[in-house]
Amino acid sequence: MKKIYFPYIAVVLGLILMGIVIFGSAVGEDGARAVPLLSLLVMNEFGFFSSIAGVYVGVQHLRATGLKLAYGLATLLCIALTIQFTLLGMQLWPKA
Repeated sequence: MKKIYFPYIAVVLGLILMGIVIFGSAVGEDGARAVPLLSLLVMNEFGFFSSIAGVYVGVQHLRATGLKLAYGLATLLCIALTIQFTLLGMQLWPKA
């Protein structure tokens, strides 16, 4: 696999993980989360790192070849996912 395709893969993976983290962090009537907190934090961190890698590869490729619409949008989505994973990770972290 060529690494220039990584932003596309990171967007799809990030959106899937974002959905799992958002829906899994819902607290039920009994006060328990749908997915255990440690699993949510691991998925959130993996989504963050894959998105930031997509940003890096995307920016490097765009600088080398110029702007292409689909590739630029995938890179922008990776940036947005990186920011969202950061904010969501801070919200998930238990308060002492």
